[in-house]
Amino acid sequence: MTDSEWRAPSEPPTPVTPVPFGKPWSIWFWGALLSTAGLCLAVAPQAALHLLKSPLAPAALPWVRFAGLLLLAYAMGYHVAGWTGQRTYMRASVVLRVMSLVVLGAFVLLDWLPKAWLAVGLGDFAGAVWTTLELRWRPKPKASESAA
Repeated sequence: MTDSEWRAPSEPPTPVTPVPFGKPWSIWFWGALLSTAGLCLAVAPQAALHLLKSPLAPAALPWVRFAGLLLLAYAMGYHVAGWTGQRTYMRASVVLRVMSLVVLGAFVLLDWLPKAWLAVGLGDFAGAVWTTLELRWRPKPKASESAA
């Protein structure tokens, strides 16, 4: 495709089409959870990490706040995927969220993280299962007739 053939979309992305159970709630929920965690880490990192029994050295405070901002940016991908129905992003998120439990479990076994972090991994895993079920139930979009 040459530059002269490329055209910007004439319409904004189409929101998710209704399905028997509604919108991809697992993706919306996960985006909201990540946004909340990112905001907590950016604004009140010591309180947030206290819940996970992870003390915070004063020198690490700026880095944890920065990680919270990165988490907010990452959450935006989930919000956009939920709004536009990006199945590829949703499938990729399942793999990432399953691996989260594996990695956090390894970190706990190595004593790199307190056991409370397993709750984060288990929540991630549960969300991955939920998204997998939604992807199986959600009908794939039909090819547009104009492409034929």
